Amino acid sequence: MTARTHENGPRVLIVDDDITSRYLLVAALEQAGLEVMEADQGAEALALLEGVDPSSQGWPDIVLLDVLMPVLDGFATCRRIRALPGGVHLPILMMTGLDDEESIERAYEAGATDFEVKPLNARILPHRIRYMVRSGAAAEALYHSQHRLAAAQRMARIGHWEWNLERRAIQWSEQSLEIIGDRAAAGDPGVLDRLLSRVHARDRRRVALWFEQFTYTQESAELSHGIIDSDGRERHLRQFVETRREDAARPARLYGAVQDITTIREAEDHIQRLAFFDSLTGLPNRTLFLQFLEQTLKLLHHHRPGALLFLDLDNFKQVNDTLGHQAGDLLLQAVSERMVASLRANDLVSRYEGEEHQNLARLGGDEFALLLPEIGHGRDAARVAARLLEALAPPFSLAGHEVMITVSIGITVFPQDGDQGSDLLRNGDMAMYHAKRAGKNTFKFFDSSLNEAALRRLRTETALRHAIDNNELCLYFQPLLDLGSGEMRGLEALLRWINPELGEVSPVNFIPIAEETGLIVPIGEWVMRDACEQLRAWQLVGTLIARVAVNVSAYQFKQPDFPDQVERILADSGLAPNCLELELTESLLMDHAEASVQMLHRLKAVGVQLAIDDFGTGYSSLNYLKRFPIDRLKIDRSFIVNIERDRDNAAIVQAIIAMADTMSLHVTAEGVETSEQLDFLRANCCGEVQGFLFSKAVPVEEIPDLIRDLAARQGHRGAGATGLTDRRQVDSDPDQNPSANAQGERV
Repeated sequence: MTARTHENGPRVLIVDDDITSRYLLVAALEQAGLEVMEADQGAEALALLEGVDPSSQGWPDIVLLDVLMPVLDGFATCRRIRALPGGVHLPILMMTGLDDEESIERAYEAGATDFEVKPLNARILPHRIRYMVRSGAAAEALYHSQHRLAAAQRMARIGHWEWNLERRAIQWSEQSLEIIGDRAAAGDPGVLDRLLSRVHARDRRRVALWFEQFTYTQESAELSHGIIDSDGRERHLRQFVETRREDAARPARLYGAVQDITTIREAEDHIQRLAFFDSLTGLPNRTLFLQFLEQTLKLLHHHRPGALLFLDLDNFKQVNDTLGHQAGDLLLQAVSERMVASLRANDLVSRYEGEEHQNLARLGGDEFALLLPEIGHGRDAARVAARLLEALAPPFSLAGHEVMITVSIGITVFPQDGDQGSDLLRNGDMAMYHAKRAGKNTFKFFDSSLNEAALRRLRTETALRHAIDNNELCLYFQPLLDLGSGEMRGLEALLRWINPELGEVSPVNFIPIAEETGLIVPIGEWVMRDACEQLRAWQLVGTLIARVAVNVSAYQFKQPDFPDQVERILADSGLAPNCLELELTESLLMDHAEASVQMLHRLKAVGVQLAIDDFGTGYSSLNYLKRFPIDRLKIDRSFIVNIERDRDNAAIVQAIIAMADTMSLHVTAEGVETSEQLDFLRANCCGEVQGFLFSKAVPVEEIPDLIRDLAARQGHRGAGATGLTDRRQVDSDPDQNPSANAQGERV
């Protein structure tokens, strides 16, 4: 036994073998200023009391006695305390988890002053103890007990009522009338009807049936329901009732209690929302969605197909970076509202109160998931996905800014794609990334091949991280030819990767991975350095090559120290700055046009040449184009295809050449593959050409032979002769396939 002293307050002896319950009681009573002693079993409590003079300071003012204890239970301990000197009038509050009448009767028979059902209300208990200690005689104790009950009821918002079934009359306490919001009904035998008129419409029939059942049943029961108070606000009540029988035929009286649990219900709802709902959008979060998904899978149990849609906003980070996180939050809210509005009742199984869709959830960040529990066919899921794409297509207005956003959607169908919630989420995620790689703003279905693709991507990414250190990267070069003289004016450096395990990996596969992981920055630096060093090496042995062109990725271009890096590489290699041409895509420059202008001027100050690659495929503004310190426009290969027969392509190419001439810019046509294309470009005064008609990209060791071959054919045929087509090589090799190179040869 231990004792803790306080200067004020009654002395309480707690007898309980449950150390957790005892610890919580001690903490609550000490905080209320009471002195506490403890015993972990009945025998220890009796030994303590037997050795103490009831008139001394060591004698407790009240005993809190647990009923269920080993060896000597609470009932036996209570009887033996009453037999001790000074134990007759000692207040004993028995604590029990048994709320049946038999346990209560046994407690009083054993001599308990009062009883309390666990868990005890720690806020009310100190008040109750003080009242019990103050009561001396049995009559005074009863008086205090009644007042204590009234105080407890007021604090706990509890009222009571009694219904005489034979007389059809109900007596309601003042507190109960206040709780139901109809104090004016005191003495009115029709209060039940008035109560039912205030019950929320959704609960009214259920409450009426609950009261009606007690005319023929004797079981105690409880019920929770909503009620509309006089101010029109909804509150939540809990009703308790037990019957008293005068004969076996039917109950004679009902004794009930009503408690206002609005505050408790609101707290529970708040905790529920914090645990299971996204605070920003109000949608279910990942935890709740996964629970609902698992329940749905169990209910359907392979009988009916369903689908899960995994959604991710495209380029959401750009909104955050440009307009700030507050605008990003507004966008997420607006997107969720549009998605909810676009869903139809037959898309879904159920909804939460307040029109919150259980099927649609925000998983985190800019990721959402939608469950379609019952679909007839995969095309039904595709129709819903298409509707979502359409709903998100119109621009969003965010704090004065108009924002366009698209979404990539992955669709996985169950049970064929999986029967576990976590598997379906993973499959949907993989399908969503497949949609992003397909160009975004679309949807793709999951299939098993995506698993294999994911594993290949993981192996590729892991190997790519070590490619530079393991000397697995190399450069190929494709010639840039002057259309007037036929001379080679320069070379474009194109990256190749050969891995011992993966073999030769296509740039189409590894460049996107390098960009997504940020590896493109060190790889791009390696490419520029190797290209500069190689050109300088050729120049030192007398090979006359005017410039080398290097593609620059968006990630490199956005690095603040990129111009310093270029200047450092030129200095280290000894290459003259005007021998390096940096190729930047049109869309890259227009992504942040003002910042691009500043960066281009910094690069131009280094002395390098600048070219816009794939020109015509982006959305350049002529106003910005004239501000860009550009030396060259490279016409995208897509406009060269069928140029001799396609009027639109022909007109675009003619316009680009004319505009470049007006702005004193050089022009290079990419992807030249036929003599007809060459003739058209020559007729329209295009300055430079590049393509498989003349040469594919070749490794370093083949460049000297290529230069000699081009020079020999130039001298044999004459400047500008179409005999350059003798070099044409087009076969099934990806390096010689124009469509494969269109994306793959970009660094």
